[in-house]
Amino acid sequence: MLSISKWGVAAATALSLAALAGSASASNDPNALDRDWSVKRTEVIDLTSKGTAPTMVDNGAPGVGIGDQIIITANLFRGGASYGTEGAVCTRVAAQTNLCTGIFSLPRGQVAWQHLQTTSPGAPPSDFDLAITGGTGAYATARGHGHVARVSQSGGALTLYLVH
Repeated sequence: MLSISKWGVAAATALSLAALAGSASASNDPNALDRDWSVKRTEVIDLTSKGTAPTMVDNGAPGVGIGDQIIITANLFRGGASYGTEGAVCTRVAAQTNLCTGIFSLPRGQVAWQHLQTTSPGAPPSDFDLAITGGTGAYATARGHGHVARVSQSGGALTLYLVH
């Protein structure tokens, strides 16, 4: 009887280890979050922004050129009420092309974004789309895109289409 109990304990231990190993390998799967779309939700957030004074950084040769940067900060509003802030950096990477990255800091977390845009030197950007590249808090698994419209020196309107 004693030997059966030992084998029973050994078998139970082996099954537990096999189950643990199986769950560990599944948790290391980089695509695990993308497999079950039914648990993801889509959220649309309409915002307006009011820019604070942008800062221009003239890197390299004097005048507009590759490497120059614009540092942007803005206050965000939803339905007219304060809803967060934005911080972004746009770097000129070609004669008329800027690479911009930024963060929207919202009440439930942060949303990271980026985009590449062709704009003539000194001209404001027209409407454009941006890629949502991640986030924190409630937006930790966020993906999606955003559309920025009515861009001006003082701000603009944006719509975020988030899947998280």
